[in-house]
Amino acid sequence: MRILLLLLMTLTLHVQAAVLRPEVQLGAGKLQGAIEGNMQAFKGIPYAAPPVGELRWRPPQAAQAWTGMRDASQFGPACPQPYIKGLNDGMVPGSEDCLNLNVFTPKTGKNLPVMVWIHGGGLLVDAAKDAQFTPLSLIKNGVIVVTFDYRMGTFGFFAPKALIDEAKAKGEPVGNYGIMDQIAVLKWVKNNIQAFGGDPNNVTIFGESAGGRSVTWLMASPAARGLFHKAIAQSAQQTPIRGMTEERFGLLPEQDLDARYIETLGVNSLKELRALTSEKLMLTSAQFEQGEFGGAMIDGQILVGDPLELFSKGKQAKVPFMIGTNSWDSSFFVPSQPPLDAYLKRMGQDPKVIEKLYAGVKDKCILSSDVMGDAWYRASTKMLADSMNGVAPGYAYYFDYLTKNIRASHPGVPHSFEITYVFGSLDLMPQAPKQAESGSDQCALIQKASADTKQRGTWSAYWYPTVDKASTQDWAMSDKMSKSWTAFAKTGNPNVSGQTHWPIYKAKDDVMRNFSYDKELIQGMLKERVDYQAAFLKKMFGISVERP
Repeated sequence: MRILLLLLMTLTLHVQAAVLRPEVQLGAGKLQGAIEGNMQAFKGIPYAAPPVGELRWRPPQAAQAWTGMRDASQFGPACPQPYIKGLNDGMVPGSEDCLNLNVFTPKTGKNLPVMVWIHGGGLLVDAAKDAQFTPLSLIKNGVIVVTFDYRMGTFGFFAPKALIDEAKAKGEPVGNYGIMDQIAVLKWVKNNIQAFGGDPNNVTIFGESAGGRSVTWLMASPAARGLFHKAIAQSAQQTPIRGMTEERFGLLPEQDLDARYIETLGVNSLKELRALTSEKLMLTSAQFEQGEFGGAMIDGQILVGDPLELFSKGKQAKVPFMIGTNSWDSSFFVPSQPPLDAYLKRMGQDPKVIEKLYAGVKDKCILSSDVMGDAWYRASTKMLADSMNGVAPGYAYYFDYLTKNIRASHPGVPHSFEITYVFGSLDLMPQAPKQAESGSDQCALIQKASADTKQRGTWSAYWYPTVDKASTQDWAMSDKMSKSWTAFAKTGNPNVSGQTHWPIYKAKDDVMRNFSYDKELIQGMLKERVDYQAAFLKKMFGISVERP
């Protein structure tokens, strides 16, 4: 009798669990998701057909419908990527059958704003399943969040001559397959998000690093026009985009770079390339550091130019735009930073002016990357935000907050550290040491972390977002950022009651929202240095001082 009772109780619990799992009916079939804390989660939903076989290096094709109930409680596989210990553990080896997305919703609500997250990783690594992208605070603030995987590396950005010729014959875009995947996601959201309680007419794209750059590319892409209504670019560095068939800014054309890469594979045709295993085609982190990966390219259909130039001419999407940078975003450049004199010579910058402007930089081991950061992060952030004047509201922010016990050991807030605070995923991230770290020799820490990356292919914990889930100050910062991001997604205005007024950015005023320890606004951020670099960028990209 006791055994029978236990069996009946177990059966009852299983039935209750099944009933509690949320379900959604789409045109392609029915989904059963899961409850995760304050969220409903629907994971591993295909938004395009697996890009394998003859579909490798083709624009995303329609996903197949399914019959019966599809389990949507688990993430799909990450896209193929090289393994970098400490950075993408649990994401490799990945699979080419990776064009899936995930929808996180509040437990109730209709016509909710939608935020579509584009992950970073240099267009080479990372995935939607990364724990820091768990949108706990965003969902709490009443939005729907969509995350997804897109093709990276040579699978997502590849344009040898034979492929260009094939695409031309088919009348298809070529080269930027990862960006085409992002556009396919936005089309899927437009057609399907209403079933989850989302408003297809209120979609915000947001992303960080390569994801932030993707946001600026989509803002300037004719192929993405009308698919989103607001945009947030986090740490979106603006180095020039490579040309597909022509040299730009001294960069080898993608076609030539890929021809050189194909020689190392020992194949002679597209058929042979498509027959290679994904392992054979995988770029290593060393090849990435050595410049063997070209990344996104100007193809004339998906990407038509550099955002700095296109924004300055008013050719971006006319939607509210927010962009920002971290106080040490240039940490991204540190492991492969060139000698300062070589960089200045290549860029045509005056060494005497640079010496004067950067005399106050304490850590000379990062001087080269600091100069780069002022141009490609700080100046470009201000320029893109200012270019929105007369187009749509543009807002700029500066993130300068580190959890208490690691503040002294870092020159500023490294690249990607703001993500956790935006998403509210503090419980899921590496935690700060119990004792405060020393800042007596920052260069020793930086040089060791750089050596780990360059020599051992290991991503040091020094570079990885670190928080303190027991800190009320950390949670307060997360609360501020999540509320600002979701307010922007709802209305196109990031201002929140109880916070200092965040003005639209204008270069003449030069006021940015400051997420830091005290002052909530910052005016003239590193003004002389950044103004010098902005003048350099305007000359480089042929941007007139007066906009049309």
